[in-house]
Amino acid sequence: PEQQPASPSPTALQATAYPTLTPGAPPREPVGTAVRLTETVPVPPAAGGGELLNLTEIAMFTRSDGWGLGYASGSGARTLITADGGLTWEDRTPPDSLAANPAEAESAWAYFADRDTAWVIYAPQTGDALPSAPVIWRTTDRGLTWESSDPLSLTGGEAWFTPETFAFAGEQTGWLLAHVGAGMSHDYSELFATRDGGQTWERIADPYGDGLQSLHNTGMAFADAQFGWVTKDNLGVMPGAFLEQTADGGTTWEDVFLPPPPDFDWMNQPSQCATRSPVFLTPQVGLVIVNCQTFEDEQTYTWVYRTPDRGGTWAWSQLPSPVNDLLFIDEQQGWALGRDLYKTTDGGLSWVQFKTVTWDGQFSFVDALYGWAVARKDVRIALVNTADGGKTWQIIEPTLSPR
Repeated sequence: PEQQPASPSPTALQATAYPTLTPGAPPREPVGTAVRLTETVPVPPAAGGGELLNLTEIAMFTRSDGWGLGYASGSGARTLITADGGLTWEDRTPPDSLAANPAEAESAWAYFADRDTAWVIYAPQTGDALPSAPVIWRTTDRGLTWESSDPLSLTGGEAWFTPETFAFAGEQTGWLLAHVGAGMSHDYSELFATRDGGQTWERIADPYGDGLQSLHNTGMAFADAQFGWVTKDNLGVMPGAFLEQTADGGTTWEDVFLPPPPDFDWMNQPSQCATRSPVFLTPQVGLVIVNCQTFEDEQTYTWVYRTPDRGGTWAWSQLPSPVNDLLFIDEQQGWALGRDLYKTTDGGLSWVQFKTVTWDGQFSFVDALYGWAVARKDVRIALVNTADGGKTWQIIEPTLSPR
């Protein structure tokens, strides 16, 4: 039977210490002219280049080498590698039957660990029920060979199967979170875990147990093999901003309610608040984005929350505009990314806005200067890159190398 989510208890809030960092909007630098996809300068494809690609995800590990997901005209979802900074790509798709279906051009979800190692799962992008239980593919040689897991252990009651994200803590321990149904104020999800580098996966949470099932799951991160977070959207039916936390590797979960900032009483002011993009910089230091929209005046508020002690205390910085993703290249340098781009050089304690773009991006940086983004605007999609930390972007026209 359906159950409405419970309101946070007073003791849960009282147990959360308030931050010592003074919250407030960060200083703003002058913002340059917004770059439109049609205004960026194309990089010519390499001589003798092959078929043009649409990249849907990118993960770079050096200025030359990286992974991507994408598709060419009439193809299904391809798993790809590049060795020249994204200009040309080689097809390294695992032998999954769904990958051959042109109607499923964005049906792959992946975790790219390093230049050589990746895990990929295919599932219907339309949200249809699965014809059979999916497998998770693993490669340790840049996609030259792939090993499949056993079919995932499903309950049989899945209305659909849509992966949300992978998370890993080291080379051997990882998790896959997937949406499998929905109900009133519920996001029915399944969580799978591996302790052997992805050779086998165990279902450790599903809609028939406790945890993860109320409201919408937006992201997942683990600090180590035991401690992790799943971020949540309260969907406007529950006060406050919160996440779910595990201390036993994902077997059990508890709600953690973030302390409200002093200038916005989200526990009593009707609003929709979501936490997203959880990141651990160390086993102790973690960050999450909080986006809230008020119902009465339709104002949007955004903060980056940071904890130095796994949620024992929290500090925050308020940003002038919404962001969706956090990306760090080390413990100090990172970005908060939306259509306004922000940079931190002190581990997320403070942020500076340095750029506005007119597209939505999935970003990948390898150092303080070199980055890439899959840029989407309306139905258009392009691969863009930067050599100055995101201040300027140019279009790359990626091509598929002939076999």
